[in-house]
Amino acid sequence: MVLVIFMTSVNAEYYVGLPPIITPAPEFNPTPFNVTFRSGDIAVLRCSINDLGTKTVVWRKVGTSFPLTSGTLTVVADKRFQVGHIDFKSHWDLMIKNVKLEDDGVYECQISSKDRTVRRLITLNVVDPVVEAPEIRITETQYVERGDRVVLECNATGEHYAPDDMDWFRNGQKLTSLSEKGLKITKHYSLPQRTFTSVLVIARARKEDDGTYVCRSSNTQITSTKVIVLNAETSHMKRGTAADNNSAWYQSDPNCTPCRLSFTCLILLVQLMLRVAMSI
Repeated sequence: MVLVIFMTSVNAEYYVGLPPIITPAPEFNPTPFNVTFRSGDIAVLRCSINDLGTKTVVWRKVGTSFPLTSGTLTVVADKRFQVGHIDFKSHWDLMIKNVKLEDDGVYECQISSKDRTVRRLITLNVVDPVVEAPEIRITETQYVERGDRVVLECNATGEHYAPDDMDWFRNGQKLTSLSEKGLKITKHYSLPQRTFTSVLVIARARKEDDGTYVCRSSNTQITSTKVIVLNAETSHMKRGTAADNNSAWYQSDPNCTPCRLSFTCLILLVQLMLRVAMSI
């Protein structure tokens, strides 16, 4: 152990003890200085500090005297403002839930100190969200053979929220999973995409399934498609069937001309053989 002797400049008294502990000064790590979020998003302003020690991180909006947070504690009444921090980690991020256009501005991540220069400024830009126009889409016209499976899918997107429900109609008649055997309708929606999706499945297509199918969302969006059921027996005749049928007809019809000719020839042949035998 090394002993160090030092004295004060006031009374020139000598003290003997351990060398003073030197604590490194807090240091900001690189983080974005300018961030942009859409209104309604969770805005995250990054602030990372090494060697914070016993000091506290304070977030405030530039131009206001009152802090938003101190350490992990939210100071203001607006609980949309929170600090994201994990113990023994260097991140002290300010999170603003459901960020608004009025939250736009410059924010200060400051280390508690008499020297206010120990801070990091981050500019927050809040813009209007991109709102897609409501729309509804459905599967294109389906050509299916009788007995085949039919699958129709309809997607409806709302302006701000997903539609609450969706109905199916065939030739003006409303369809449900209980309407008839082999018909099934499933529904599900996605909140982030504001989309409602419904799938109509017919296990085995019948001629009665032929027609116009209409998909209508709860916010009155409407679209339609057609299902055309083909007769497989007439549209896909097997090769050789006609020839085989003709052969069977010739063989089974007792009045067919080839049969009569063969019988006549047989009689003439017998008569000829008898004449030859008598002349010998």
